[in-house]
Amino acid sequence: MEFLIWLEHSELSVWLRESDWGHPVTLCFHAVGMGLVVGISFMYSARVLGYAKSFPLAAFDQLFGLAWFGFAMNAASGVVLLIAEPRRMPMTPAFLIKMVLIVLAGFSLWALSRALSGVELKPGADTGVSAPVGAKISAVFSIVFWCGAIVAGRLIGYTIGPPPV
Repeated sequence: MEFLIWLEHSELSVWLRESDWGHPVTLCFHAVGMGLVVGISFMYSARVLGYAKSFPLAAFDQLFGLAWFGFAMNAASGVVLLIAEPRRMPMTPAFLIKMVLIVLAGFSLWALSRALSGVELKPGADTGVSAPVGAKISAVFSIVFWCGAIVAGRLIGYTIGPPPV
């Protein structure tokens, strides 16, 4: 707890809370990162569920690097946002729910990739291939978990408690 008190009184934390630009700019980076990781995850899940069948699943291999970049942006900007409220944020239910949903979304994408591991994914050859049922279930869960994480993240600003004494 002493570390969190020290962090809360650090120049960066105070600046993030009191500056006109610190928090909004960090949130913008967080939103861009979220757009990359969630957008690509949604497109991948939608493709597995049967949308845009002419788009080969193998083409997503090139997009996953961009999704990981978005995830890194989110992780870095998320740590900065946490530094702004290091004692209040971890006690906010919406924050805790968001963290759990992000982990579950990651697991569902991992399960999705495992379910597709036996499917032939040569470029252009998978356009007519129907995904296995397990992959489709994982794709639905991925979409649900990412939507939940987005909603929970948005609710943090409305549910964060008063500053600890």
